[in-house]
Amino acid sequence: MVRFNKIAAACAIALAAGSASASVFTSTTPTGFDATSMGASTVGGIVVEAIGTNGARLISQLAASSLYVGFYDSGTPVGYRGNPGTIGVQSGFSSSVLSALGGGFQSFSIRFTLYDGDTGIGDFDDGQNNLLVNGLNFGDWTAVSTQETTSLGAQIGTGTNKGFRDERVDTGWFTSTDSVLLAALYGTLVATPTLTFQVQDVDPYDNFYDFTRGIDNSIINVGQGPVVTPPTGQVPEPASMALLGIGMAALGAVRRKAAK
Repeated sequence: MVRFNKIAAACAIALAAGSASASVFTSTTPTGFDATSMGASTVGGIVVEAIGTNGARLISQLAASSLYVGFYDSGTPVGYRGNPGTIGVQSGFSSSVLSALGGGFQSFSIRFTLYDGDTGIGDFDDGQNNLLVNGLNFGDWTAVSTQETTSLGAQIGTGTNKGFRDERVDTGWFTSTDSVLLAALYGTLVATPTLTFQVQDVDPYDNFYDFTRGIDNSIINVGQGPVVTPPTGQVPEPASMALLGIGMAALGAVRRKAAK
């Protein structure tokens, strides 16, 4: 009976998150892809979308229950404390995963859901916090467009805001197509197959963070390692193009001979 109740509750949450009021903004990556179609939740956790140099797409999600909550001098997990303070660590970026992306990134996007971030316009950490990914600066938390939702991902209000605001559950995407930054990030993954997400604060330890908000993780703990889908309409490699050219020339010769 207990198991049945958990399944029923999980189904209720899934239906609520997938309702017409669910946020399209939080579900859709900056490249226009519906991340929920590859298993990501509407809100919650840390969702990564990477587009490889070959056009392949990677989606991963780090479960919200594993992320940081509290002040960065007293919160949990204890090992994540400090400045920069760690939000979470995603593993699974093996050599086979990286090679499936063609040896580099065209774009890299990361979604966070945060309660009480205090980086909204006019909040006391406005313009004072940066996101670090493997020690690389991915931008200011205030500059990110966000949308407020319920804990199940139903949109509250209309439009988007700037930053992760005071006492709100806001979700937004960091994204970059900077070739230098993305090459450096790829290099860190070759060396160590994990992504470490951190907050760097100008005046640390003054702000409470809750990255565990989102889909109720006591019932549904959404998390998955990197999943890569191959590119569509792949361009043949140079060697294949050369063989195709030889074949077409030979076919032309046969046709000319038959016409005589």
